[in-house]
Amino acid sequence: MAKLSEFLPDVPEVAKTIANLNEQINLLQLSKASGDTGQAPTIGLDHVVNTWVRHQMAYRQQLVMDLQTITYSVQEIRGPLTHITGEVFRRGMKIKAKVKDPDKTQLVRFNKFFADANVFDQSLEEVLRQFHYDINSIDDGFLYLAKEYEELPNGKLGAKVKEIRRLNPALVEFDLDAAGLPKNAHFMCPIDRTDVAEEPGMSKKGYKRIAAMYKYYHRNQHMYLADSEVIHLSKFSPSETYGWSPILTVFEKALTLIGMDKNLYRYFFERKMPASMIMVTTDDPESLRRERAHIAAQTRLDPNFIPMIAVSARNNRGRVDMVRMFHTLQEMDYMPVKQEIRERIASMWGVSPTWQGTPEAFGGLSSTTQNLTVMSRVVESDQRLFHEKVFPELLRAFGVTDYEIELPRPEEKADATIISHTQQKVAMASQLSQLGFNVELKEKDEVDLLDVEFVVSGDPVPTAKMQGEQQAMQLEQQQQQIEQSKQQAEMAQMQAAIQEGAEEGPTGEEDDVEKMEKGIRGFKGLDELLEYDPDEKSEDDEYSHVEEVDDEEHDD
Repeated sequence: MAKLSEFLPDVPEVAKTIANLNEQINLLQLSKASGDTGQAPTIGLDHVVNTWVRHQMAYRQQLVMDLQTITYSVQEIRGPLTHITGEVFRRGMKIKAKVKDPDKTQLVRFNKFFADANVFDQSLEEVLRQFHYDINSIDDGFLYLAKEYEELPNGKLGAKVKEIRRLNPALVEFDLDAAGLPKNAHFMCPIDRTDVAEEPGMSKKGYKRIAAMYKYYHRNQHMYLADSEVIHLSKFSPSETYGWSPILTVFEKALTLIGMDKNLYRYFFERKMPASMIMVTTDDPESLRRERAHIAAQTRLDPNFIPMIAVSARNNRGRVDMVRMFHTLQEMDYMPVKQEIRERIASMWGVSPTWQGTPEAFGGLSSTTQNLTVMSRVVESDQRLFHEKVFPELLRAFGVTDYEIELPRPEEKADATIISHTQQKVAMASQLSQLGFNVELKEKDEVDLLDVEFVVSGDPVPTAKMQGEQQAMQLEQQQQQIEQSKQQAEMAQMQAAIQEGAEEGPTGEEDDVEKMEKGIRGFKGLDELLEYDPDEKSEDDEYSHVEEVDDEEHDD
């Protein structure tokens, strides 16, 4: 069997030389610090000496690299992931105080990392965008906090963050022992990272070794990292170690899209496959080729040349058949199939066709609003991961306790949505109040309309009692309406009679009085009023204005 060295005799030696040189460079970087001060190794660009080195890597490393290739190659996958990451960080990051009188000196060092987080002059937002993209594609994101360790006056070690980097998930592994347990396989000196042992204890420099949680494959060797130096996050399938990439769920669909795009490329660009083929039934193919060449030559000489072909009617000699080699896109149902696959892949990340900007997806205002609401929930869910697991660790590493980092909501909710939500809350509160509960505003001070909340207390009123009270109230209201209608009718009749008497005109003082009396007597209930004589007094009238006195006072 031939060996690689026989064809490329210098390649193994060159690779070995480069590996030794990289090892020496790393040792020099670690030994640059003087005294008891050391710095964690700085990670450079991924370097592969030869293509055959890749085949010697672990299976997971190869798998993750293939998934990354699919992520960046398939537009139906990269598009949704890019949209989600863009919306999560669309309005930037904000730092706000979480106490009344915060210590502003805590932000002196941390503010510098917002614009310059590492030696590549990446901002903190750029690093977190890469980190978030890894989470949605590989389901494993690794954020590296490169720290510098220094001995404090009290004899303890202090750590200071020097860089914030994103680690390639394909090159990061959990450092587990034979039983699959972390922080039990290797122990390292925080000052001298080359001092690694399989047992805990004191390092050569006199410091207690710390347990390694991760190992990073860098420049043909493993670099061990502590748990406090790496922030690991999974979204879809969080577990004790690695996540499970959602691309593996839609793997066949992604490969189908790749095949469809390759087919279109070859059809429209390369044109390697003929669209059709002519089959002629003949016993002399050579004469057919000569005749075809003759017809082509005559056609070039005379554009009006009409070829004549004789066909035997007895044995079908000379019969010509057209055989199609390629179907049209409509016949293959190409576009509907591709659209179906695109929607299924996007649904894996909760991205609707409307969010991707597909023209056929915009059906109506209600459907569009619903899709945007669903997408906003997806983005807010990703932002929650940063708020609960990433930002607190970053602030803790910098010693910031009085402030917090916030990712604003990507989309300010529309007025119609705000009104709809508030109406639902008010309607529910009204129903509870009708059931007999005591309903009050949770915060009686100035509250945003979107944040209106109600506090419910008390016990519900029995249904029968509540219905009886409601019926009694309704009857009372109806009775009041009837009485008001009667009074209005009587007043209208009185005004009409008075107006009628005034229109007839005066014919004498007696006639006027008599007509007024006749008109007034026409009203129901007023006869007693006209017959009443103020000079006539009854017993009731004589004592109606006298206050009753007690018997004892009367005897006196």
